Amino acid sequence: MKKILFIAALALCFVACKNETPFDTQDPNDAPLILKPYNESGTGSFTYYLANPETPLVDSVIVTPSRYTTVNWYVDDSLVNTGLKIDMCFPGGVHDLVIEAVTTAGKRTERTGTIIVFGGEKELWHGPADLNWDAENVKVTKATMAAVPLGAKIRIYYSQLENQDYYALRVMTPWWGDETSLNDCLVPQKDMMGVPGPLVFEYDERCKGLVDTREAMCAVGNGLKIILIDYE
Repeated sequence: MKKILFIAALALCFVACKNETPFDTQDPNDAPLILKPYNESGTGSFTYYLANPETPLVDSVIVTPSRYTTVNWYVDDSLVNTGLKIDMCFPGGVHDLVIEAVTTAGKRTERTGTIIVFGGEKELWHGPADLNWDAENVKVTKATMAAVPLGAKIRIYYSQLENQDYYALRVMTPWWGDETSLNDCLVPQKDMMGVPGPLVFEYDERCKGLVDTREAMCAVGNGLKIILIDYE
């Protein structure tokens, strides 16, 4: 008898609950959170790689409180999209990205990222390629470097590999490593531990003379993944 009464009470509770307004924990005064995209390193930053300028960036965002939050996408400080989803193309090169979430109460948060679009007009090389002292160089030929004007800024974009003893980057010519290696150095070796990219240097007359004589520019080093080399 007790079992029958318990089942009947449970059924009455279920009917009553169905007729009530569903419990909702969302409130317009809640601080917004961006749940996706998420970088598991906890830095809140991330990178998109697009094969060429005709390849769109396609992604979506999950936010809370979802009913009271607007999502804005900023690329290179310009608002390019509003909404949970994006499907857009961008010019070749490297672009700064900010995903902003704003509630109706004016509370906000953001995630920062980078969009790297291969195939830009000023691209000299793209990988990715891991650097270690025993690996083949990342090489940009003299013919490719001919497009770079004197005074331009060469930019080498990279990320750091995990579990490395040390991190270094040196810009050389193909003759590096022999007794004249110091004379073939465009940019001296740098300790890159914890140093964010890119490495930027001026392509001056000395650098151009070395590249013209040695017929290439090389990035050598250890513990880094070279992603893109371009100029501005």
